[in-house]
Amino acid sequence: MKPLAFGIIFWLILMPRLWSQNELNEKIFLPKSKGSIYEMLNMVSDISGYFFVYDSHVINNEKKIKISKGEYSIKDAIANIVKDDQVQLKIVGKHILLFKEQNPDLIKKQDKTTPTTQTFFLSGVIRDKETRDPISFASVSLPKGGIGTIANKDGEFILKMPDSLKQQSVTFSHIGYLSSTLPVILFSQNNADIYLETHIIPIQEIIVGLVNPQKLIKEMLEKRERNYSLKPVYLTTFYREGTETKKGFVNLTEAIFKVYKTSYDTESSDHVKLLKMRKISSTNEKDSLVLKMQAGILASLTLDLVKTLPDFLTFDDENPYNYTKIDMVVTDSSLAHIIAFEPKKNINLPLYKGELYIDAENSALLKARFQINPEKIEKAEDIYVLKKSKDIDIKPQEITYMVSYRPWNGKYYVNHIRGDLTFKIKNKKQIFSRATNIHTYFEMATCKIDTTNVKRIPSKESISSKTVFSDTHFVYDKTFWGDFNVIQAEDQLSESIARISAKIEENEDD
Repeated sequence: MKPLAFGIIFWLILMPRLWSQNELNEKIFLPKSKGSIYEMLNMVSDISGYFFVYDSHVINNEKKIKISKGEYSIKDAIANIVKDDQVQLKIVGKHILLFKEQNPDLIKKQDKTTPTTQTFFLSGVIRDKETRDPISFASVSLPKGGIGTIANKDGEFILKMPDSLKQQSVTFSHIGYLSSTLPVILFSQNNADIYLETHIIPIQEIIVGLVNPQKLIKEMLEKRERNYSLKPVYLTTFYREGTETKKGFVNLTEAIFKVYKTSYDTESSDHVKLLKMRKISSTNEKDSLVLKMQAGILASLTLDLVKTLPDFLTFDDENPYNYTKIDMVVTDSSLAHIIAFEPKKNINLPLYKGELYIDAENSALLKARFQINPEKIEKAEDIYVLKKSKDIDIKPQEITYMVSYRPWNGKYYVNHIRGDLTFKIKNKKQIFSRATNIHTYFEMATCKIDTTNVKRIPSKESISSKTVFSDTHFVYDKTFWGDFNVIQAEDQLSESIARISAKIEENEDD
């Protein structure tokens, strides 16, 4: 097993400090080397035992450098690698943060809205330590606070939290990687790249033998009472739904919800209260095609698979699926079985195929990824297209979903839900017109879990989960995010939002 990107910190030091002469004057021997700054800092890390946290927008990871053979202090080794007098050091335990004060490029990236309480920001990018590629939809959470967020497709995250939690630790995790737990105060107010290490499972940890995948799924269902909440809880969630084409962003609706989440063993519906909302669109009255998503909120609630069991998690005499255990993967606590499922060959319906991740120790469902069987997706048109013009031909191209759960206080709660739906649209009247691919998506992420004084949301305060949410009336608020946690928009989407939001604000000022 390779060394961790970040080790566990024993909390002997609670406050950060600028580098200490005694500690960073410790001598290390470096061989004659050349490579990227990333590789050279990793070499210093291996030799010295210190782990580095920094933002690759501030320190160019890819820049090639040379190091002469010799003895260096740790401080001088870093200086010779980075070669930038503006880079400062901050140490907590065995971690060294490399940063620059008040970098304007970083400030622009952060959501600097005026919060309702004293808050601070953690932000950065979560990456694979070996490839340095972003890790999409990784979890960022405070184990003791019930607060968290999700990284976006580009691995970017921003976590807002009250000043009272500065002494806590934040955990970065994703199935298939060793989680990393760092003290919050190490990099608050500074962007940082967080590197997670993939986990190679030693052969002695794998039990060689026949495993019945259906038995694993049935054990997961039988142990729901132990693993999932039997009491209702409040979830503060961030919700986003949008549409895009090859040309870019078409429309976007974002909101903060307070969800009254009922227990898994009841048929009672979840209730949603709208706290904040915004809608931004690049369409106008001249556009010939307008696509609207209906019941995106209901889909997000229904995709809590532990509560609303889909057909691939039920086992009656006519179960239409085949199941296969295909692999094992590391999780935060132990190992997880990966079970693949797909429709039986004689099934001619647009059913699902995908993968389930079930904890090998406690049988909890951790994650599910599934899609409409691509071989039968043309039969799914009537399921997803509720209304269309007679002159328009709409064919689904790809329908995929992802659901994940995270543990908190001994129970698992839904963490992130996302659906991606791609359609090919063609105007039948225009013989020589090209078909257009439209991608629409929705996602809901749990940003806070609350089990105190949980009461059903009154009907007059709740919103319907079945409507076209983007048609909901709202008042645009320049600073409406406040201190709520959100999923960062991807770079292209973020630029579009900023450009169109500026126009909205100019119109309001007029």
